[in-house]
Amino acid sequence: MANISHDLRTPLTSLLGYLETLTLKDEWLTAEERRQYLTIALRQGNKVRHLSQQLFELARLEHGGIKPQRERFAMGELISDVAQKFELTARTREVNLHIDVPGPLPLINADVSMIERVVTNLLDNAMRHTPVGGEIRLAVWQENQQLQVEVADNGAGVDAALRNDLFQRPSALSTQASREDRGGLGLLIVKRMLELHGGDIRLVESVSGRGSGSSCHFEKSPGGGYALPGQRGRAVAG
Repeated sequence: MANISHDLRTPLTSLLGYLETLTLKDEWLTAEERRQYLTIALRQGNKVRHLSQQLFELARLEHGGIKPQRERFAMGELISDVAQKFELTARTREVNLHIDVPGPLPLINADVSMIERVVTNLLDNAMRHTPVGGEIRLAVWQENQQLQVEVADNGAGVDAALRNDLFQRPSALSTQASREDRGGLGLLIVKRMLELHGGDIRLVESVSGRGSGSSCHFEKSPGGGYALPGQRGRAVAG
């Protein structure tokens, strides 16, 4: 936990430092300086809150505090719903967000909230690492008795030194920059959620400087049933 403690301590120290400056030097600071210091303190406070929430969620996932509430649903519809949440961000960054959901697809039996979180985290990670004018592809298809979901981008890719540990708990030797570059705790949370469903995640072909992608799989619902989303090849934004 030493590396995680460091990640918490860094923004917390910055937050306290700016608040202390505001307290000790308030009468000498201009209104613009106060506003600037408060903005930075708020940003650092949000970092601490976000990391704390991730740590709490990861602890619950790893120690049985969260159990999947399974139900049958159409993965294609969930994919489309998640993609719509990123439309504005994609347009703002001029990123071409393309979803590929062919039909018919078998239903899956899983926790809707968890799977939505998985897809959201993967898409958010791709969006943060895709340059302006880049492209992200979100696809789902059936392969044997499983549904495969893949998020791929043409961003900077994943450095070779980080690939083996991409979905593992950050080591004490990893730097803060490398942890942020690989998605921090978000990808580890994704992996734990998938493991609770008997699934897994892997890094698909990644070339540094030429993009990368993540692929995960789910067992189709034993009860059968198919969904016909009719969403194949739809460009959501860009």
